[in-house]
Amino acid sequence: MHFMKSIKFITMAKEVKIANINVSTQEEFMKFVDSLPASSSSKGRTVAKATLGDLPSLDISRIRDLEEAIHLSGCNIEINLRGDIGVFSAALLSRRFKRKGFAGRNINLLIPASVGQQEREKLTDRIGLCVKSEFADEVKSLVTKGASITMTEAKKFGLIDQEVDLLKRRGSKPTTAVVASTDKAVDENSTATS
Repeated sequence: MHFMKSIKFITMAKEVKIANINVSTQEEFMKFVDSLPASSSSKGRTVAKATLGDLPSLDISRIRDLEEAIHLSGCNIEINLRGDIGVFSAALLSRRFKRKGFAGRNINLLIPASVGQQEREKLTDRIGLCVKSEFADEVKSLVTKGASITMTEAKKFGLIDQEVDLLKRRGSKPTTAVVASTDKAVDENSTATS
């Protein structure tokens, strides 16, 4: 009996991962959503990853349908931001996703002049939904001003969940230790000499 329970637990904890898909247009994001499998069992959650670049445009009226399809799929979505992104990409950063951006990169919240007033308002409201509720008004104001924010600021606002700093991953501890010990050795010799 205990053996059967263990098998059931292992099966339920299983996650199925879908290959990372590059998204740089709304059509590619729609294809990504269409590729998500339907949620049909309790054998675990499917994790679907997308690498999101800077989208040149976005039809806000389609987002609701896309989010409905994502919800029905039952998948966990991970979005990795590639480079600097603009306001249209920012509008896809739903709080239901796990979102990562790289340190040193920016999110430009400037809405192009070609976007009409109604769409501009919808886009601003949409980005307000992608951040922590306490920062919604502040972020909407930044969108209205066409401001640019860093990934550190985006994390504070809740527009991303994690800021990846590539420089921190490259630290070489052994080299630092050698330099420290060399400095110490020099100090000891100079003390002995004097």
